[in-house]
Amino acid sequence: MYQAIIIDDEKWVVRSLIATIRDQEFFEITEEFYDGLSGLQYIREHQPDLAFVDVRLPGMGGLEILQFAHTEGMRTLFIMISGHAEFAYAQKAMFHNAIGYCLKPFSRSELLDSMQKAYRLLENRTKEISSPPQGEDDQSGKPENPAPSQAAFIPKHLVSGHKSVQMMINYTEQHYREDISITDVSDYCSINANYASQVFRQETGITFISYLTSLRIDHAAWLLTHTDQTVLLISTQVGYSDYFYFAKVFKKVMGCTPTSYRENPTDPRGENP
Repeated sequence: MYQAIIIDDEKWVVRSLIATIRDQEFFEITEEFYDGLSGLQYIREHQPDLAFVDVRLPGMGGLEILQFAHTEGMRTLFIMISGHAEFAYAQKAMFHNAIGYCLKPFSRSELLDSMQKAYRLLENRTKEISSPPQGEDDQSGKPENPAPSQAAFIPKHLVSGHKSVQMMINYTEQHYREDISITDVSDYCSINANYASQVFRQETGITFISYLTSLRIDHAAWLLTHTDQTVLLISTQVGYSDYFYFAKVFKKVMGCTPTSYRENPTDPRGENP
């Protein structure tokens, strides 16, 4: 787990935040601070992976902490917490590289979205640090080959004789893990969204959203059977920012929950898991 701290001058807020994120598997809350100066001093000395920081704090406000961290090049990621919904606060926080802005009382989904973003950023940072330069050989002088367990998921490829539809298919295969829609795909193909939707269904026999969903759920099923990643992390990797919506869609397509599928991988569509 990565380490996270909370800086807020109200103990009930700290307790509420900890309770809201108690069962997540990304971060461990290691310290709590009730004024801005103490929190900044700790961040300077220990540089925790993530800090939840209130906008308004005694001694030094959260935006000031972010400004110092930004100026001094600290590696800590920040999620701002506030009882104020004013756009100016959020705008200033994002200017100083906050990755999230969550309002009190806390929304679990909002907090988890920001934490998942922080987790992905930290994982990518770790991979960049640990990965050898591209093309570098190992100590034996031979290029390293990926282990079987590291094999990548390969989505099923559709083929269409219609040029625009094939462009839509190719684009979706490359971007289904992102927050995309028929509008994004139609813009890429320089065609009208309504026309794109109609021609896609005519040429493939399925709707665009059905195709997008199948790519995401197929990838999720693969990750469930080939990795030990948490279901929450898998949901974000295949394009779903809302874990509960992902679980609902997965059950609708596969006939069982993601956890049940991991224990007994069977596909009601008659495809190999």
